[in-house]
Amino acid sequence: MTQFEPDSSAARYPLFPMGALLLPDSSLPLQIFEPRYLMMVSSSTRDNRPFVIMVSEPGKDRSGQGCLARIVDFNQQTNGLLGITIVGEQRVRVSAAAKDVTGLWWGDCKASEEPLADPEREMRAALRYQPLLDALLEHPYLAEQVGLQLDSARGSVHQLMVWLPLELELKHRLLAEDSFLERCAMLESALAELSGSPDSPGDRDA
Repeated sequence: MTQFEPDSSAARYPLFPMGALLLPDSSLPLQIFEPRYLMMVSSSTRDNRPFVIMVSEPGKDRSGQGCLARIVDFNQQTNGLLGITIVGEQRVRVSAAAKDVTGLWWGDCKASEEPLADPEREMRAALRYQPLLDALLEHPYLAEQVGLQLDSARGSVHQLMVWLPLELELKHRLLAEDSFLERCAMLESALAELSGSPDSPGDRDA
């Protein structure tokens, strides 16, 4: 996982609130068409500098959670729009957000804690979702997506969270949670609710 630099002080980055979830080691394809975001992508590419994906616009106190994103691929869509693929690098806490003259949000971003659990526990947690991930990967569009990091526990589970049609509130909670294993427990509960089954987290410390 690429770590956010600097770790101890906030740095100012452009914000892209878009209703989608991005987590570290997951990838997400986007279509860019608004002028402010076209300018953001151009600047990010020129300066080799990431921007921040947020589930929604900063709150009343102009704060929130986001994930640093780096562009790993460009393409021209059949509809003429610019297509990019981004990869999540680090969750960040956003503060002092404000819009510039183009309408683009900017915010001070500081790295959120991302503690590592025992690798075996993380892998056991990830294996619980492997059948669902394998089923999604049968779709060629998903299987051929650029930037997939499915060889790691966090990469595979985070990618699954990005692909699933989760409620907006759950996306916010997953992004704000520091513990990977707790994110897995949240996903377990959400999947149980979707299937109509009793919540049975089983080995939550798996």
